Amino acid sequence: MSTWALGIAYNGKGYHGWQRQPDRITVQGELEKALSRIADKAVTVIVAGRTDKGVHATGQVAHFKADVSRSDHDWLRGLNGLTPPSVQVTWVKQVAERFHARYSAVSRSYTYLYREVSQDVFLDDFVWCIEPVDVDLMHQEAQTLLGEHDFSTFRGSGCQSVTPMRRVNRATVRREGAFVVLEIEANAFLLHMVRNIAAALYARGCGAEKRSMQQLLALRDRTQAGLTAPPQGLYLSRVSYPDYQLPAPAPLSWLSPNSTFIPPAVPLD
Repeated sequence: MSTWALGIAYNGKGYHGWQRQPDRITVQGELEKALSRIADKAVTVIVAGRTDKGVHATGQVAHFKADVSRSDHDWLRGLNGLTPPSVQVTWVKQVAERFHARYSAVSRSYTYLYREVSQDVFLDDFVWCIEPVDVDLMHQEAQTLLGEHDFSTFRGSGCQSVTPMRRVNRATVRREGAFVVLEIEANAFLLHMVRNIAAALYARGCGAEKRSMQQLLALRDRTQAGLTAPPQGLYLSRVSYPDYQLPAPAPLSWLSPNSTFIPPAVPLD
C-alpha cells in the first residue's frame, strides 16, 4: 500500500461539511467516490481538520492509501475530472507511509473574512457582512490570545476534545482592500473556536462588547461570549508539516486592494 497526500480547496456552500454522512453531500464523500473510481476499489480519505457545513478551504490537506500504480499527476487529473467544480484538488504527492494528515500536522491556520456592509448579494456566501469596526482595536485584542490558554469561553457545545487547552501562535486582524481579514494559527482548534473568536472580536470592534478578549478568555464560560460567527466567512487556509516537503497552499488571490471579488469555484446551476 502506498500513501499519497493531497491539497484541497473547496467552496463549502451546498456541502454538509467535510465528514462523510449518510444521504448527505459532503466533501469527503465526493473525494472518496472519485478516488474509489480511479482505484477501482473503496478508498478512505483521512483529513487534517474537519470543517463544518458552509465552511470553505483553500489549504486543506488529506491522505489516502491505495495499492494501485498511479503517478501523482494521474491522481490529480483523475480527481479533478471526477469531483464537482466546487471541489478542487490542488496537488497530489506520494509520501512516506508514516505520514498522517491529522497527526503529522503541527499547526493549522484559518482565515475569517468580514466586509463592512449590511448585505451584498454577491458576497453573502463567502464573507460575514458586518457594521463598521475599529480594525486596530480588533488586532490589539487578538494579541491577548497568543500563547497557551484554556479556550473554554470559545469552545462550542458538543466539542469532543479531552482538553480545552490550545496554543495560538499567531493572530492578526487587518484591512485588505474591501475586506477585514482575521488570520489565526494554532497547534489545533476546538469546535467552533475560530468562529467564536471571530464573533467576539467583531463585538469588540463595533463596540457591542465592553469586556476585553482577555477578560472573556479568563471567564472560561462559553455563555459569556455571545454569538457564533456564521460559517461562510471561514476558510481553512493552511496546515503545516515541517517534516514533509509538501506544496504550499494557494493564497486567496482575490484578496488584494485592487482586485475584483470573484467567488471561488461557484458551480453554475
